[in-house]
Amino acid sequence: MGRAIEIRRGELLADRPELRLELVADTPWLSMSHGTLGAGGPTPPAHVHREHADCFLVLEGGLRLALADGERTVEGESWVQVPAGVVHTFAPVERVRILNVHAPSAGYRGFIERLARAAGPEDVYRAREGFDQHDPPEGGGLDPGAAVAVQLGGDGGVGSTEPPGSPGAGVAGAGAGRGEPITDRPERRVTLLADTSELAVTESVYTPGERGPDPHVHYDHADAFVVLEGTLTFTLRGASLQADAGTILVVPPVVVHSFANDHDTDARFLNLHAPSCGFGDYLRGRYPGFDQHEPPADGGGDPAAVVATRLAD
Repeated sequence: MGRAIEIRRGELLADRPELRLELVADTPWLSMSHGTLGAGGPTPPAHVHREHADCFLVLEGGLRLALADGERTVEGESWVQVPAGVVHTFAPVERVRILNVHAPSAGYRGFIERLARAAGPEDVYRAREGFDQHDPPEGGGLDPGAAVAVQLGGDGGVGSTEPPGSPGAGVAGAGAGRGEPITDRPERRVTLLADTSELAVTESVYTPGERGPDPHVHYDHADAFVVLEGTLTFTLRGASLQADAGTILVVPPVVVHSFANDHDTDARFLNLHAPSCGFGDYLRGRYPGFDQHEPPADGGGDPAAVVATRLAD
């Protein structure tokens, strides 16, 4: 199957009682940090991103999310997606472990490096210099109903048929919504969690032997994965990777790839397309022109460009 791609550890930026933070992916299409926030840790003032989405995979504990129309607590395991233009802020509920995703990255690396060194509220505010983070605009920004909080359905209980962004999936009501079921077969379940121009996110469960799409390439967007349970086998040009639970994988454009569950237990994972390029409608069967293509004659890009990271325990 070719050489194995090395899975690296994230870059540890802070390790204090109130903040543990590691950078686990930094690409133009999306950047991710993984960390634990405790009481007294740095939290941002209300702000808006003009050019990218701010997303949170709540893994443990609770995250208090504040929008222009109110505040709510989102508990693990949940996905939160705040599109560009929506004013928001957040804080831990006692203690929370999250994966924070910014799509596109918009200078995120420099921001969290400065944030990790912040000694007080003024430093937290200044950390955003050079990053796409701004004071709330006059008028309050875009409709906070565009933000989505979705409960993951690891046991198959995906529940509601309401699509991402609908009132049932939005963050104004009590309790996280459920995603939009796309596929519900014994061997495969796929649920669309969120679908905005910046990022489309699905949660999937593959039983043993289930295979994803044939080798393919994207030219205009990155294809990323967060393995939550089990193991996925990724095949790339001349390379392979066994991605166990806790593995982050970002496949840049032009790199040919495919994946499957070649193991004897179920695999559960998130799949992120950044930007979405119409992935949600493609899953619904409404967009045959989606940015997914046969491998090019030259074999595509170098698999060494793939980002593979293991989250810290």
